[in-house]
Amino acid sequence: MDEKKNIGKLFGRNLSATFVSAMMPITLAGMLFVDSEAVHEGLFQLSGGITFEGIVQIFIWSCIISGLMVALTSDIWFGKIMLLWRVAVLMLSAIVVSAGFAVAFRWFPLNVWEAWATFLVFFIAGFGGGLATLVAKTKIEDKRYNRLLSEYKFKRGDERND
Repeated sequence: MDEKKNIGKLFGRNLSATFVSAMMPITLAGMLFVDSEAVHEGLFQLSGGITFEGIVQIFIWSCIISGLMVALTSDIWFGKIMLLWRVAVLMLSAIVVSAGFAVAFRWFPLNVWEAWATFLVFFIAGFGGGLATLVAKTKIEDKRYNRLLSEYKFKRGDERND
């Protein structure tokens, strides 16, 4: 029941993290690699900055990805499915959504394979970093809960011996 109350909070945190982690690499890539003299379609405008439409597109993308994250990582809808499978479905879903947005809004040229390869490399690296963080956090929490359980069992065992 408590988890259902926290859906809004989870979505907000995921949205913030997703939007910020999407905007920073795109902003840096635009600053470093976009030719400010050329005309660009998609995310970047003539001066080399991100267009207002591009920011809104990334925000909508962030909302969808955040919704997927909340739906697939919380135990509300998919509680009986192993976390590994939920993460795999999340990754595949995120790739499909991201590729769909890249195609629909022409975020980068569709006929340049290097752009798509770079997209996949950065996506997998970012997802891998997030997954590594999740695994590390889970291990830390697991150790903490096991320590607390051991302490509880020890105290409970002492009470029974009195």
